[in-house]
Amino acid sequence: MSDPIALCLAGQLSPEVALARLLLTGTAPDQIPARLVHHQAPGNPAWHRLHALAARADALESLAAMLREAEVDHDPTNAAPEAAIATIARIFDRAVARAPEASVAAYSLNDPAILAAATEEILAWLKAEALIAPTTDVLDLGCGIGRVAAALAPHCRSVLALDVSPGMIEEARRRHGNLPNLRFATTPGTGLADHPRAGFDLILSVDSFPYLVQAGIAEAHLQDAARLLRPNGALAILNLSYRGDPEADRADAARWATEGGWHLTANGTNPFTLWDGCAFLLRRPESA
Repeated sequence: MSDPIALCLAGQLSPEVALARLLLTGTAPDQIPARLVHHQAPGNPAWHRLHALAARADALESLAAMLREAEVDHDPTNAAPEAAIATIARIFDRAVARAPEASVAAYSLNDPAILAAATEEILAWLKAEALIAPTTDVLDLGCGIGRVAAALAPHCRSVLALDVSPGMIEEARRRHGNLPNLRFATTPGTGLADHPRAGFDLILSVDSFPYLVQAGIAEAHLQDAARLLRPNGALAILNLSYRGDPEADRADAARWATEGGWHLTANGTNPFTLWDGCAFLLRRPESA
Protein backbone atom coordinates (compact mmCIF):
# COMPACT_ATOMS: atom_id res chain seq x y z
CA MET A 1 0.00 0.00 0.00
CA SER A 2 1.72 3.18 -1.23
CA ASP A 3 -1.22 5.60 -1.51
CA PRO A 4 -0.50 8.31 1.09
CA ILE A 5 -4.18 8.77 1.86
CA ALA A 6 -4.69 5.05 2.47
CA LEU A 7 -1.58 4.94 4.65
CA CYS A 8 -2.88 7.89 6.63
CA LEU A 9 -6.29 6.34 7.20
CA ALA A 10 -4.53 3.13 8.29
CA GLY A 11 -2.66 5.09 10.95
CA GLN A 12 0.75 4.83 9.27
CA LEU A 13 1.13 8.49 8.26
CA SER A 14 -0.09 11.75 9.70
CA PRO A 15 -2.52 13.73 7.54
CA GLU A 16 0.15 16.42 7.16
CA VAL A 17 2.73 13.98 5.80
CA ALA A 18 0.13 12.35 3.54
CA LEU A 19 -0.73 15.63 1.85
CA ALA A 20 2.93 16.59 1.54
CA ARG A 21 3.67 13.26 -0.14
CA LEU A 22 0.89 13.85 -2.65
CA LEU A 23 2.37 17.20 -3.59
CA LEU A 24 5.92 15.85 -3.67
CA THR A 25 4.85 13.17 -6.15
CA GLY A 26 3.22 15.66 -8.50
CA THR A 27 -0.41 15.86 -7.40
CA ALA A 28 -1.68 19.40 -7.91
CA PRO A 29 -3.39 21.07 -4.92
CA ASP A 30 -6.70 21.32 -6.77
CA GLN A 31 -6.60 17.57 -7.48
CA ILE A 32 -6.41 16.56 -3.82
CA PRO A 33 -10.16 16.86 -3.03
CA ALA A 34 -10.92 14.44 -5.87
CA ARG A 35 -8.36 12.01 -4.46
CA LEU A 36 -10.05 12.19 -1.07
CA VAL A 37 -13.44 11.33 -2.56
CA HIS A 38 -12.15 7.80 -3.22
CA HIS A 39 -11.47 7.28 0.50
CA GLN A 40 -14.64 7.53 2.56
CA ALA A 41 -13.96 7.09 6.27
CA PRO A 42 -16.10 9.64 8.16
CA GLY A 43 -15.62 7.74 11.41
CA ASN A 44 -11.84 8.17 11.24
CA PRO A 45 -10.45 11.39 12.81
CA ALA A 46 -7.63 11.36 10.25
CA TRP A 47 -10.21 11.58 7.45
CA HIS A 48 -11.60 14.79 8.93
CA ARG A 49 -8.10 16.21 9.41
CA LEU A 50 -7.24 15.40 5.79
CA HIS A 51 -10.30 17.28 4.58
CA ALA A 52 -9.59 20.24 6.84
CA LEU A 53 -6.01 20.51 5.61
CA ALA A 54 -7.00 19.99 1.97
CA ALA A 55 -9.29 23.00 2.30
CA ARG A 56 -6.25 25.22 2.93
CA ALA A 57 -5.83 25.97 -0.75
CA ASP A 58 -3.41 28.87 -0.28
CA ALA A 59 -1.07 26.85 1.97
CA LEU A 60 -1.03 23.88 -0.40
CA GLU A 61 -0.40 26.10 -3.41
CA SER A 62 2.44 27.82 -1.54
CA LEU A 63 4.08 24.45 -0.92
CA ALA A 64 3.52 23.32 -4.50
CA ALA A 65 5.00 26.56 -5.82
CA MET A 66 8.04 26.16 -3.59
CA LEU A 67 8.61 22.63 -4.88
CA ARG A 68 8.35 23.84 -8.48
CA GLU A 69 10.52 26.92 -8.09
CA ALA A 70 13.20 25.35 -5.89
CA GLU A 71 13.40 22.24 -8.11
CA VAL A 72 13.88 19.97 -5.11
CA ASP A 73 15.57 16.74 -6.22
CA HIS A 74 16.19 13.72 -3.99
CA ASP A 75 17.65 11.47 -6.69
CA PRO A 76 21.26 10.24 -6.43
CA THR A 77 23.84 12.34 -8.25
CA ASN A 78 27.04 11.58 -10.12
CA ALA A 79 28.37 15.08 -9.51
CA ALA A 80 31.47 15.71 -7.43
CA PRO A 81 30.65 16.38 -3.76
CA GLU A 82 31.44 20.10 -4.01
CA ALA A 83 29.17 20.49 -7.03
CA ALA A 84 26.41 18.43 -5.43
CA ILE A 85 26.51 20.55 -2.26
CA ALA A 86 26.50 23.78 -4.29
CA THR A 87 23.36 22.58 -6.06
CA ILE A 88 21.72 21.71 -2.74
CA ALA A 89 22.58 25.16 -1.37
CA ARG A 90 20.95 26.85 -4.37
CA ILE A 91 17.84 24.69 -4.03
CA PHE A 92 17.38 25.69 -0.42
CA ASP A 93 18.16 29.35 -1.07
CA ARG A 94 15.23 29.34 -3.49
CA ALA A 95 13.02 27.28 -1.18
CA VAL A 96 13.45 29.44 1.92
CA ALA A 97 12.77 32.59 -0.08
CA ARG A 98 9.45 31.13 -1.27
CA ALA A 99 8.10 29.30 1.81
CA PRO A 100 10.31 29.30 4.93
CA GLU A 101 8.44 26.75 7.04
CA ALA A 102 7.85 24.37 4.15
CA SER A 103 11.48 24.70 3.07
CA VAL A 104 12.60 22.76 6.15
CA ALA A 105 9.58 20.46 6.46
CA ALA A 106 7.21 20.00 3.56
CA TYR A 107 4.69 18.35 5.89
CA SER A 108 4.32 21.66 7.75
CA LEU A 109 2.37 22.85 4.69
CA ASN A 110 4.13 26.17 5.42
CA ASP A 111 2.11 26.52 8.63
CA PRO A 112 4.20 27.82 11.58
CA ALA A 113 1.93 26.06 14.09
CA ILE A 114 2.39 22.66 12.45
CA LEU A 115 6.15 23.18 12.28
CA ALA A 116 6.27 24.21 15.94
CA ALA A 117 4.35 21.08 16.97
CA ALA A 118 6.76 18.87 15.02
CA THR A 119 9.73 20.66 16.57
CA GLU A 120 8.33 20.00 20.04
CA GLU A 121 8.16 16.29 19.22
CA ILE A 122 11.84 16.32 18.29
CA LEU A 123 12.75 18.18 21.48
CA ALA A 124 10.74 15.70 23.56
CA TRP A 125 12.57 12.78 21.94
CA LEU A 126 15.97 14.34 22.61
CA LYS A 127 14.99 14.80 26.25
CA ALA A 128 13.70 11.23 26.53
CA GLU A 129 17.02 9.95 25.17
CA ALA A 130 18.89 12.08 27.76
CA LEU A 131 20.77 13.84 24.97
CA ILE A 132 20.42 17.40 26.25
CA ALA A 133 21.29 19.01 29.58
CA PRO A 134 22.42 22.44 30.86
CA THR A 135 26.05 21.42 30.21
CA THR A 136 25.47 20.10 26.67
CA ASP A 137 27.22 21.65 23.66
CA VAL A 138 25.31 20.92 20.46
CA LEU A 139 26.16 21.06 16.77
CA ASP A 140 22.99 21.27 14.65
CA LEU A 141 24.03 20.11 11.19
CA GLY A 142 21.72 21.40 8.47
CA CYS A 143 19.82 23.77 10.74
CA GLY A 144 17.59 25.35 8.11
CA ILE A 145 15.66 28.30 9.53
CA GLY A 146 16.92 27.48 13.00
CA ARG A 147 13.74 26.08 14.48
CA VAL A 148 15.33 23.08 16.27
CA ALA A 149 18.44 25.01 17.30
CA ALA A 150 16.28 27.71 18.87
CA ALA A 151 14.19 25.11 20.69
CA LEU A 152 17.36 23.49 22.04
CA ALA A 153 19.12 26.67 23.15
CA PRO A 154 17.22 27.18 26.45
CA HIS A 155 18.07 23.62 27.50
CA CYS A 156 21.78 23.51 26.55
CA ARG A 157 25.00 25.37 27.22
CA SER A 158 25.62 26.21 23.57
CA VAL A 159 24.30 25.47 20.10
CA LEU A 160 26.28 25.91 16.89
CA ALA A 161 23.87 25.71 13.95
CA LEU A 162 25.29 25.13 10.46
CA ASP A 163 23.80 25.08 6.98
CA VAL A 164 25.13 25.11 3.42
CA SER A 165 22.44 27.58 2.35
CA PRO A 166 23.23 31.26 2.99
CA GLY A 167 19.54 32.01 2.60
CA MET A 168 18.66 29.58 5.37
CA ILE A 169 21.28 31.08 7.69
CA GLU A 170 20.04 34.60 6.96
CA GLU A 171 16.47 33.58 7.82
CA ALA A 172 17.62 31.72 10.94
CA ARG A 173 19.52 34.77 12.19
CA ARG A 174 16.53 36.99 11.48
CA ARG A 175 14.30 34.76 13.58
CA HIS A 176 16.62 33.66 16.38
CA GLY A 177 19.75 35.79 16.28
CA ASN A 178 19.01 37.30 19.69
CA LEU A 179 19.63 34.06 21.63
CA PRO A 180 22.95 34.47 23.45
CA ASN A 181 24.09 30.84 23.39
CA LEU A 182 23.08 30.15 19.79
CA ARG A 183 25.35 30.84 16.81
CA PHE A 184 24.53 30.37 13.14
CA ALA A 185 27.13 29.89 10.40
CA THR A 186 27.38 28.62 6.85
CA THR A 187 29.39 25.46 6.26
CA PRO A 188 31.05 24.13 3.08
CA GLY A 189 29.00 20.95 3.46
CA THR A 190 31.78 18.55 2.52
CA GLY A 191 33.00 17.93 6.07
CA LEU A 192 33.51 19.31 9.56
CA ALA A 193 37.29 19.55 9.63
CA ASP A 194 37.23 23.19 10.74
CA HIS A 195 35.74 22.38 14.14
CA PRO A 196 37.70 21.41 17.27
CA ARG A 197 38.23 17.88 18.46
CA ALA A 198 35.95 16.85 21.34
CA GLY A 199 34.05 20.13 21.15
CA PHE A 200 30.50 18.77 21.31
CA ASP A 201 28.29 16.41 23.27
CA LEU A 202 25.62 16.08 20.59
CA ILE A 203 25.66 16.37 16.82
CA LEU A 204 22.13 16.53 15.46
CA SER A 205 21.05 16.09 11.85
CA VAL A 206 17.32 16.68 11.34
CA ASP A 207 16.35 15.73 7.78
CA SER A 208 19.72 16.89 6.43
CA PHE A 209 21.70 13.63 6.40
CA PRO A 210 19.89 12.40 3.26
CA TYR A 211 21.62 15.16 1.32
CA LEU A 212 25.00 13.97 2.58
CA VAL A 213 24.09 10.47 1.40
CA GLN A 214 22.94 11.92 -1.93
CA ALA A 215 26.26 13.76 -2.35
CA GLY A 216 28.32 10.71 -1.35
CA ILE A 217 29.86 12.32 1.75
CA ALA A 218 27.91 10.69 4.58
CA GLU A 219 30.79 8.51 5.75
CA ALA A 220 33.20 11.45 5.78
CA HIS A 221 30.81 13.22 8.14
CA LEU A 222 30.65 10.11 10.34
CA GLN A 223 34.42 10.21 10.68
CA ASP A 224 34.37 13.92 11.48
CA ALA A 225 31.60 13.42 14.02
CA ALA A 226 33.64 10.79 15.84
CA ARG A 227 36.47 13.32 16.15
CA LEU A 228 34.24 16.20 17.24
CA LEU A 229 32.26 14.36 19.91
CA ARG A 230 33.38 13.98 23.50
CA PRO A 231 33.33 10.57 25.20
CA ASN A 232 29.70 9.49 25.66
CA GLY A 233 28.70 11.99 22.98
CA ALA A 234 26.03 11.13 20.44
CA LEU A 235 25.24 11.58 16.78
CA ALA A 236 21.47 11.74 16.27
CA ILE A 237 20.37 11.31 12.66
CA LEU A 238 16.69 11.92 11.98
CA ASN A 239 16.20 10.47 8.50
CA LEU A 240 19.27 8.82 7.06
CA SER A 241 18.35 8.85 3.37
CA TYR A 242 15.49 9.40 0.93
CA ARG A 243 16.08 6.22 -1.07
CA GLY A 244 12.90 4.62 0.28
CA ASP A 245 14.66 1.50 1.58
CA PRO A 246 14.49 1.35 5.40
CA GLU A 247 16.39 -1.93 5.54
CA ALA A 248 19.28 -0.47 3.55
CA ASP A 249 19.34 2.51 5.90
CA ARG A 250 19.46 0.23 8.93
CA ALA A 251 22.20 -1.87 7.35
CA ASP A 252 24.28 1.24 6.66
CA ALA A 253 23.84 2.50 10.22
CA ALA A 254 24.85 -0.88 11.64
CA ARG A 255 27.90 -1.02 9.38
CA TRP A 256 28.95 2.51 10.32
CA ALA A 257 28.60 1.65 13.99
CA THR A 258 30.77 -1.43 13.64
CA GLU A 259 33.44 0.25 11.52
CA GLY A 260 33.57 3.42 13.62
CA GLY A 261 33.31 1.94 17.10
CA TRP A 262 29.91 3.51 17.81
CA HIS A 263 27.14 2.12 20.01
CA LEU A 264 24.00 2.02 17.84
CA THR A 265 21.12 2.51 20.28
CA ALA A 266 18.37 3.43 17.80
CA ASN A 267 18.33 1.98 14.31
CA GLY A 268 15.52 3.36 12.22
CA THR A 269 12.89 3.75 14.92
CA ASN A 270 9.78 5.89 14.37
CA PRO A 271 9.38 7.97 17.55
CA PHE A 272 7.25 10.78 16.10
CA THR A 273 3.54 11.07 15.37
CA LEU A 274 3.33 14.20 13.23
CA TRP A 275 6.47 13.55 11.19
CA ASP A 276 7.45 10.21 9.62
CA GLY A 277 11.16 10.71 10.34
CA CYS A 278 13.26 7.67 11.29
CA ALA A 279 15.69 7.96 14.20
CA PHE A 280 19.25 6.65 14.20
CA LEU A 281 21.29 7.21 17.34
CA LEU A 282 25.01 6.47 17.45
CA ARG A 283 26.87 7.01 20.72
CA ARG A 284 30.58 7.30 21.36
CA PRO A 285 32.01 4.98 24.03
CA GLU A 286 33.23 6.38 27.35
CA SER A 287 36.85 5.89 26.33
CA ALA A 288 36.52 7.48 22.89
